[in-house]
Amino acid sequence: MKSNPRTAIDGLPSYPIKPGVTFPDWSVVESPVARDALLAIFEVFDMDRVWHGYTAAEDTVRTAVLSHYRRNGKAPTIAELTALCDMAEDQIAASLQDLKARDLVVLDDTQRRLTGAYPFTERNTGHRVKLGDTSVNAMCAIDALGAGAMVGSDTRIESSCRHCTTPIRITTRRNGHAIGQVSPAETVAWTGIQYEGQAATSLCTVTAFFCCDAHLDAWRADNRQDRGYRMSVDQGMQTGMAIFKPFLAGSGRHDATLDGRVSQ
Repeated sequence: MKSNPRTAIDGLPSYPIKPGVTFPDWSVVESPVARDALLAIFEVFDMDRVWHGYTAAEDTVRTAVLSHYRRNGKAPTIAELTALCDMAEDQIAASLQDLKARDLVVLDDTQRRLTGAYPFTERNTGHRVKLGDTSVNAMCAIDALGAGAMVGSDTRIESSCRHCTTPIRITTRRNGHAIGQVSPAETVAWTGIQYEGQAATSLCTVTAFFCCDAHLDAWRADNRQDRGYRMSVDQGMQTGMAIFKPFLAGSGRHDATLDGRVSQ
């Protein structure tokens, strides 16, 4: 299976990534700010490069990587992927190279070890997400907010203000589809529009939480962050859900929580 070229839903770009699943999920985007941020991200990210010709083999490997992260809080080895995907090691290695070229996974300098698969990473980014009994690092603030909807689980996010390091804690409900509690209550998110070949080392580094608007403004002035979007936590969640909810859709577990129960 190869994906079809980009289509449009209500004038918005949409990319078929597997039968019955399109990227992004515009149905969860209610805020004009979240919509505009997504469109700006897609413009610099070149989503045609990401999804055009995306194959079933690549999807099998990427789904296995994300599911392993969900269960274990870390990336699988190539040997583990051969068993999970029932594919030869050279096929796994080739698929990982294809996924890296699409910027859907991150490999180390040896090109033989996974260090990330959006929204998750091995690096300590300062964004920690608890999914059931598993804790995992998220690439950035938006990735942390979208991870719960991707795996169908309520989450607890632990991060900090990028300006002053005040601890920030966010919980989600409705299986990761709605914000629960936010502390501090004045917390906001910033999504920088900056891409240089790999989101993990560019866009993700300027997408963060702030304990208040004043600290966001101070950080932006200090770091010359002129292009981007200030978001409420809920707007940030809409952005994250739109991106990541399709990632595991159609894999046989999308609507189940980690322990098999549906929360209300």
